[in-house]
Amino acid sequence: MARRKKTPQTEIKRLLDKTQVDEKILAKINELLDKTEVDNKVVDAVKDAKEAYADAKESGLIDKIKCYVKCYGGYILAVGAGCLFGVNFWWGLGFLTATGIWANKVTACPLK
Repeated sequence: MARRKKTPQTEIKRLLDKTQVDEKILAKINELLDKTEVDNKVVDAVKDAKEAYADAKESGLIDKIKCYVKCYGGYILAVGAGCLFGVNFWWGLGFLTATGIWANKVTACPLK
C-alpha cells in the first residue's frame, strides 16, 4: 500500500477539515471588533500624516531636506568608507567609489 506524499496544501486542508469553530465564538469576536475604534484611529492618523506632509511640502521643508541629503550625503558615504576600511578593504573601496560617483553627480548638476 503506497502512502500519499504530504504536501502543505493537503496538510492544511486536513487540519481545516478537523477544525470546527463555534458560531457563538465567531459572533462574539465580530461583536468585539465592531466595538473597537482602532480603525478610526488609524484612518485619523493617516489623514494627519498626509496633512503634515502637504504642509511640509508647501512650506519648502521637503525641498530643503532633499537639498541637504544631496549636498551632504557624500560626506556620510566617505565616513562610512573610512570606517569600513578598518573592517574590510573591498567594502571600504566600494563605499569610496560610491562617494566619488556621488561627488561627480552633485558637481555635474545642471541646477547649480
